Amino acid sequence: MTLSKINKEKAEKWIKRNGCASFDFKNKDIIFWDGGLFAIEKEIKIKPKTRIIFGKMDEVMSLNGKTIKARELKFIPLRKNGRVINEEVEYYKAIIWFQELDETINYFISMKKMLNKIGFQTRFKPKNER
Repeated sequence: MTLSKINKEKAEKWIKRNGCASFDFKNKDIIFWDGGLFAIEKEIKIKPKTRIIFGKMDEVMSLNGKTIKARELKFIPLRKNGRVINEEVEYYKAIIWFQELDETINYFISMKKMLNKIGFQTRFKPKNER
């Protein structure tokens, strides 16, 4: 979907008024910048390096009450010369402050209205839903 000049102006006006985000209309992406609505923290942890071993197939009860087949996965730490091999793993977390939760929800509602007005659908409908 290509944006008309009027729709681009509406989006730019919304960005000037609200800030914190930019849009990639070609790929239908919303890009949030660190420090706008929330903070992003990077944490590096040292974890044992593991490999996955597939266990046997079992029938288990799922949350909705149906019986499904599931496979057990075992994560086995890798060892070299009898010692566990460690690796650095990066973890990212986004932090939203309690005091700004209502304001953040209103921000997303405003963004949804703007995107719907310029012709983008924001609600995901599965193929089997009518």
